[in-house]
Amino acid sequence: MDFFVRNTNSLIPVEVKASDNSTASLNNLINNESYRDIKYGIKLCNKNIGFNGKFYTFPYFLTFLIKRYLQDKTKDPEN
Repeated sequence: MDFFVRNTNSLIPVEVKASDNSTASLNNLINNESYRDIKYGIKLCNKNIGFNGKFYTFPYFLTFLIKRYLQDKTKDPEN
């Protein structure tokens, strides 16, 4: 992982990808029963905003909005 952030509900791994490769390490962390406080991850890459059930994808140019997104997600964890 490139870095981790924490909100009140979970530890969130963040992976920054230079290309559109798979994110095996991110998937392994999310699926690992030893890390129960990791519920989802964030992938920064050259793609559109998305969610595949395990991690959110954000384009590089929206990195500055991740803090706001995580604050809003903490207020409404269903989203």
